[in-house]
Amino acid sequence: MSRTLLRRAVAAGLAALGLLSAGAPRPAAAAPPARDRAPAAARPQRATATPRRAAAPPAEAPIELALPVERATLQNGLRVVMSPDKGSPTVAVAVTYDAGSRDEPSGRSGVARLVMGMMARGSRNVPAGEHQRLVAERGGELAAEAGVDRTTYAQALPANELALALWLEADRMKALELSAQAFEAQRKEAQERRGALLGAAYGQGPIRLQALVFQGYWPHEHPAIGDADDLAGAEISWARDFHAAHYGPNRAVLSIAGGFDPGEAMALVRKYFDGIPAVDAAPFKDVPFPEQTSQRTGVVRDSAARAPAILYGWAVPPRSHRDHDALAIVAALLGRGESSRLEALLVRDKAVARSVRVATGDLRGPDLFSIDVRLVEGARVGDVEKLIEGEIRALATAGPSQAELTRARRLLESAFVAGLADPAARARALGEHELLFGDAAHLNGELARYFAVTREDVQRVAREHLGPMRRTIVETYPPATPGAAPPRAPARAGGGGRGEAQAAPGKGTAKAAPAKGPAKARGAPARPAPKKKPTKPAKPRKK
Repeated sequence: MSRTLLRRAVAAGLAALGLLSAGAPRPAAAAPPARDRAPAAARPQRATATPRRAAAPPAEAPIELALPVERATLQNGLRVVMSPDKGSPTVAVAVTYDAGSRDEPSGRSGVARLVMGMMARGSRNVPAGEHQRLVAERGGELAAEAGVDRTTYAQALPANELALALWLEADRMKALELSAQAFEAQRKEAQERRGALLGAAYGQGPIRLQALVFQGYWPHEHPAIGDADDLAGAEISWARDFHAAHYGPNRAVLSIAGGFDPGEAMALVRKYFDGIPAVDAAPFKDVPFPEQTSQRTGVVRDSAARAPAILYGWAVPPRSHRDHDALAIVAALLGRGESSRLEALLVRDKAVARSVRVATGDLRGPDLFSIDVRLVEGARVGDVEKLIEGEIRALATAGPSQAELTRARRLLESAFVAGLADPAARARALGEHELLFGDAAHLNGELARYFAVTREDVQRVAREHLGPMRRTIVETYPPATPGAAPPRAPARAGGGGRGEAQAAPGKGTAKAAPAKGPAKARGAPARPAPKKKPTKPAKPRKK
């Protein structure tokens, strides 16, 4: 991608975000020391990345992405990635920690998000809410996210505020406020967020799908939002132990993108981060993944839903596996855009669905390939499932046409390039690739890998990874009509675990009672089934 094209995309993205204005004067109390230009010896070595050419005709070649990438590692283990674009009026800083819900011990689910929330609130030197205020008053934006295998903090500011952004992230890393008061506030907020998510329409289905797809594999089986009982019994010592084991410079990647000078930026990085000691890291301890040999099904009764929904899920190879690029193409063929197979068939032609979403989770592994279809009222779930499964079989046997393959590649390319126009997204992507692949320059070869996927690759991965014996189906239904027969998942060869979950808004998901349900979390004691209580209406939330 040419620098001119990148700058135009960046300018458009920044204009939309309202980040083109200059920052306000910095308060003296929060101001880091003035910046010093780094000597030549302190400049990191530039990494040259040559993206691989796709094995396709010239007309099918992707945009050549050549983002500048400079990498360095501090003595305390902090990895630094820089991608300068001096024409950009903004700079973005992201810190990606190698920590997520997969690192949580059994019985302490949700602790990764508790720690993420506490780190986002403030530190000993920056009171709660002050970090957000300092960034917002300069026209900047910030975000925090805790996922399955990583936790990321990102902020975008006018280019002249790089020192403030780095100082704030360094302070967050070394001076977290782990007080009982801060922990209790975050625990209550996590409980409310969990209730709101599961009380919303179709909020229970994805949690149920995840538990069934990764049945018996604790790192991915339990929800990142935490179990209701675990959050109710959470203790501050859990947060302190998790933070001490996973949050330190040797467990993080610091990435900078946008308008800055690499030498000056590196001098600031050394000034603010060099003195932070490394932590006694607790690397992820993987466990064997139990192979699925028969279909699994589940049913959810959702009091907030007005029409049925269908969720399909498969455990697929991790993002680093060569088949993952082909699975991303399959997802685009099935459900990206109005002319995708399922969108055209279910929404436009048959008019049995309101929306279709097909995606991969992009995890280090095992990953999740999912299909989410929201039906219109009156549509028959069994009939729609036959249509969905027919399209998957067609890809596995006949494969896509050349026109379909070209369209899928271009759609992925368009979304990829548009995403990199935002410096904050670019900084997150660089940190993510450094963490997952060991080299941020891996980002430059992303498009070439998509364009190298062939028709035969699509057929093979659909056949090998999306077969009927490896799939999981979760059906969501509205509240039962009095006197009506209960919904039934279609009977298929192989059986597998199935059950029905039901929850009132804000109360979370009740324990399912399948004949052969998902295995309980390792080490977790069995709990007696709770007695049913009358459903109470959810309390109105303050806006």
